Amino acid sequence: MASSIEFGIWTENDGGFVETGIYSKEEGEKRLVEYFEADIDNVGDLTLVEICPDHEEQPKNGCDECDSEES
Repeated sequence: MASSIEFGIWTENDGGFVETGIYSKEEGEKRLVEYFEADIDNVGDLTLVEICPDHEEQPKNGCDECDSEES
C-alpha cells in the first residue's frame, strides 16, 4: 500500500505549519480560502505545500533535514 501524500498550510512569517493533515490539493485550497477570508493579511504568507514524508515538521521541497543529510 502506497503512503498518502500529506499537505499542510505553511507560513513563511512564522517558519512552520499552521495546519497539517490535509490529504488533497482541493481540500488544501479550500482551507487556504478560509484562512484568507478570515484575515486578508494571510494572503501572500500562507501557502499549500507537500509535507516531507520523513520529517513531518518540514515542507518536502526545501526540507532542511533532508538537505543536510545529502551534503
